[in-house]
Amino acid sequence: MLCAGVTTYAALRRSGAKSGQWVVISGAGGGLGHIAVQLANHGMAMRVIGIDHGSKEKIVRDCGAEHFIDVTKHDDKSIVEEVVKTAGGLGASAVIVVGIPEGNSDPIAGASPAKLVFKGATIASTAVGTRRDAIEVMDFAARGIVKTVARIEKMEKLTEVFHEMKESKLNGRVVIDLQ
Repeated sequence: MLCAGVTTYAALRRSGAKSGQWVVISGAGGGLGHIAVQLANHGMAMRVIGIDHGSKEKIVRDCGAEHFIDVTKHDDKSIVEEVVKTAGGLGASAVIVVGIPEGNSDPIAGASPAKLVFKGATIASTAVGTRRDAIEVMDFAARGIVKTVARIEKMEKLTEVFHEMKESKLNGRVVIDLQ
């Protein structure tokens, strides 16, 4: 909770989304994403649209997402259309992207500042949360509002775990048993 929970909670808080509003969580069935879905839905009363690989729909819905979008069945444009349709034609109040891709930090091609201005969009970022965020996340966990979905695998399974990760099929978190 002190890593995934605090990071995703800080992102949700800084997004400006309020209770009852739609938020999109990209990577919703992964290690950080499944925590973000629970915090958004159960902890902050937000309506969640989870986006991830189709194999993760169950974990995303079980964690509290009201709607799921399978990235393997959509391109970028149809994902946006689906989000707008789901959110009553208005779109989501926030899009939460957890994690930073490896490699070079390239600019986003095709970004349109004018569209952001006209839509009143805000871009906020966070690397990790504050002490207050940590205390609040630990309180959510203590009250059973958020729970980590994890499985334990032996070191011999490490290659298989990495294959699952690479194929975007890893649900929640994996703990490697070094015994």
